[in-house]
Amino acid sequence: MKRLLILLIIPLISTGWLKAQEKDNLLKINALPLTVGNIALEYEKPITSSITLNGTLSWRPKISFPFKSVMESFIDDDSSILNDAKLGAFSITPEVRFYLSQKEAFKGFYIAPYIKYSNYNIGLDIPIEELHNQGLSSVETLPVSGALNGFTAGFSVGSQWQLAQDIFLDWRIIGPGYGFTSGKATGKMELTPTEQQVLRNELDGIEDIPVMNVDYEVDNNGVSINLKGPFAGIRTALSIGYRF
Repeated sequence: MKRLLILLIIPLISTGWLKAQEKDNLLKINALPLTVGNIALEYEKPITSSITLNGTLSWRPKISFPFKSVMESFIDDDSSILNDAKLGAFSITPEVRFYLSQKEAFKGFYIAPYIKYSNYNIGLDIPIEELHNQGLSSVETLPVSGALNGFTAGFSVGSQWQLAQDIFLDWRIIGPGYGFTSGKATGKMELTPTEQQVLRNELDGIEDIPVMNVDYEVDNNGVSINLKGPFAGIRTALSIGYRF
């Protein structure tokens, strides 16, 4: 009887040990965002033979606005308030991947619905020029800072290949998404009536940003800018991964 129990237990222990040795974690870095100063790390883990959970963390330090020339084309801004503007960003994106190629997890063509949360930190200095008697002028700078929060939902399509024993290449071909964003930026400084009007003139152009609803209030204590509206974007990736 004891021998029979031993013969039954040994295969179970062996199977459990072998499963413990399986490498079912995949850590990846997206090479594409590195070109604009972003760091995007991904972690993927299977929950069945053809379904995995994938999560992306993306971080960008507060540096110059990306695609600043595109933004300026929409803003009637003779003083170029975006020249010294800074933008930092953080996002987290969970997704579920459905592999369709009848291969093991991590391999083949996939469709992946996702939800993305984004946080953007904005900082800019708005120059305020005031004319005085005899044609003299003075320029003060109003520092403005704030944050935007956005939520996006969509789906991605892509394919993943095994390049070597534990090395993978993940190409997220396209991932359209749609959602909304809102936020507020403020700048505090005592302003004269003339400076308030100059500031209003400076800010008039930002109301021309497409899609976004932008409104602001200027008083003797500074400025408050509110932004909200729909948000659309496209996710892409070309990531190198290591399985462990």
